[in-house]
Amino acid sequence: MKKSIVTFVLLTLVSCKKEVANPADAIYFGGEILTMEGDKANYAEAVVIKDGKILFVGSKSEAEKFHGDKTEMKDLEGKTMMPGFIDPHLHPILGSVILNTKFASPFDWNFPWGKVAAIRGHKPFMNKVVEYDKALKDPSEQLIVWGYMEPFHGSMSRTELDSISITRPIVVWQYSAHEMFFNTAALKKFKITEAETKGNSQIDHKRGRFVEAGFFSVALPKLAPYLMGEKVMKEAMEKFSSVVHLGGITTVGDMALGSSGSMETDLKMTATILDNPNTPFRIQYTPDLNTLGVINGDGEKTLAIVKELEQKKSPRMVVGHSIKLFSDGAFFGQAFQVEAPGYNDGHQGEWIMQPERLHKTMRFWWNAGYTIHIHCNGSGGLTAILDELEILQKENPKKDHRLTIEHFGESSVAQAKRIADLGAVVSANPYYLFSMGDKFSGDKILGKKRGSELVRLGSLLKNKVPFALHTDFTMAPLQPLLLAWVAANRVTADGNLLAPEERVPVYNALQGITSNAAFVLRMDDITGSIEAGKKADFVILQENPLKIEPIKLKDIKILETVFEGKSFPVK
Repeated sequence: MKKSIVTFVLLTLVSCKKEVANPADAIYFGGEILTMEGDKANYAEAVVIKDGKILFVGSKSEAEKFHGDKTEMKDLEGKTMMPGFIDPHLHPILGSVILNTKFASPFDWNFPWGKVAAIRGHKPFMNKVVEYDKALKDPSEQLIVWGYMEPFHGSMSRTELDSISITRPIVVWQYSAHEMFFNTAALKKFKITEAETKGNSQIDHKRGRFVEAGFFSVALPKLAPYLMGEKVMKEAMEKFSSVVHLGGITTVGDMALGSSGSMETDLKMTATILDNPNTPFRIQYTPDLNTLGVINGDGEKTLAIVKELEQKKSPRMVVGHSIKLFSDGAFFGQAFQVEAPGYNDGHQGEWIMQPERLHKTMRFWWNAGYTIHIHCNGSGGLTAILDELEILQKENPKKDHRLTIEHFGESSVAQAKRIADLGAVVSANPYYLFSMGDKFSGDKILGKKRGSELVRLGSLLKNKVPFALHTDFTMAPLQPLLLAWVAANRVTADGNLLAPEERVPVYNALQGITSNAAFVLRMDDITGSIEAGKKADFVILQENPLKIEPIKLKDIKILETVFEGKSFPVK
């Protein structure tokens, strides 16, 4: 009888247990949850997630009201959780292709499969090419070496590459990926004749040099079939995916859909990873209108193609209502346009889109209602953009246009204010300062003052210009915390502090890889901060970036990412 009474009481208690109306899939608690909501640090005790989205952010006691029978309780054990990092400007196809080349860069690279040490000096660089040449068994197999930079490696020419081999096709790919040098065997293999390059100021056939439009329009199409074979690209995309995850990134902005020469090909290639449910990130695509415009002509035909592309969506793939244009040339190759007094050695920059064509194309897409992103590295390129933007704002004013200056290498204080006045935003690459600040500060290039003030984020912050930070991978390693570290410290690869007045507080640097990055991509409604209704995208860190010395920021260990509620430990 006594046993029956006890059983009755237990059954009564179970039946009286309050049912949870909307039980969570998981509740995160027990650590420092930095939401990145607002202009200063805000923390939450707990985050509730359900069906891949954030259901509640707030106190642990309130979060427990969502605790159902199948809810996972995720104790952070004192670690820090933030929104998943966002890289708003990189190139999955190009980056993957470069991952399959041989590296000879002036800077160290760390990958999931190992470290690649820096190479500096002309002789060490050439010795590295020779080493790669001897390691290949097939004497006819092409050798493509990426990472060359004239300031670190000295001059390069077809003759020098011929001295290594007159039978093996050898290509040296400049770090910026906007320039290549071919030996004679490579010119023959890829069927690049002197006749088709004659009269092109951006091609020096004798030196085997192809730069900017000469590279994109002549050299790259000839190499593409060899660089982008189906089997090769599948392996390359898997490498790319592992590098993205290692950096704690849950959202990627592909800022040049069509870099393979075909937008459909780009989408097909990236689908090899995006169709995989174990890929822990999404990609938003922005069509490259320089390539597409050349092929189809600027205007209505191109617009029709872009509108069709916008319909292509999947859980990890979306084509944004945005387009990409170009102004001046590459940063690392010193092809960017510099306003007076110009380069100290007297050389001139290059245009990717001549100002007249750029202005015409800006006008078309502005009036079509698209967000415009423009590749821009120098003050001359920036003025070309801002002059047209000023006209467009007078003719057809827009408050929230988010026209984005991409890269933002060399500029003036006055231009930072002008960006603010015209309502533009910036997606900057602070690695420019880290890698090239010392070299460009030399007397032969920009001089001490202009060279030290590269990527002037402090001026943007002072003028309340929203800015994101990006890698433009492989222009910088896929490490958002390294970008934030450069922005907050302005220390170069050689350990020098440059223009400390242009540093920004750590919190603002973190905005550049979370909330502001989402803002420039117009994805701030779904990601970029920990807020109810947004995707459950998080990164879990060993330490709180706001509670350590700024100089240690890049060394924080990334433990795990969470993509739409699913956990992906970083191994």
